[in-house]
Amino acid sequence: MQKHSSIKTTIAVFTASCIGLTTLFAYANTEEPSQGKMPPPKFEDMDINSDGQLSLDEVKGPLAQDFDKFDSNGDGYLSEEELPAPPAQGERPQ
Repeated sequence: MQKHSSIKTTIAVFTASCIGLTTLFAYANTEEPSQGKMPPPKFEDMDINSDGQLSLDEVKGPLAQDFDKFDSNGDGYLSEEELPAPPAQGERPQ
């Protein structure tokens, strides 16, 4: 009878631990959208060939998708002045 009781206790402790861990992970993943995310890359980091401008090959994501929109002088490159300012800390990007 004691062996059966030990198995029930083990299962109860295991189940409680799983629920506790699940709750902990769920809570840990409910941070504000602006927290825990990497800041936007710096111009210098994106400028792979260090020529002072960004070609379409050097950019990724939304910047690449809207490349022509940001290339205000139409030269096929983005200068640092043509890039939108990064959002202020705590501000959501539009």
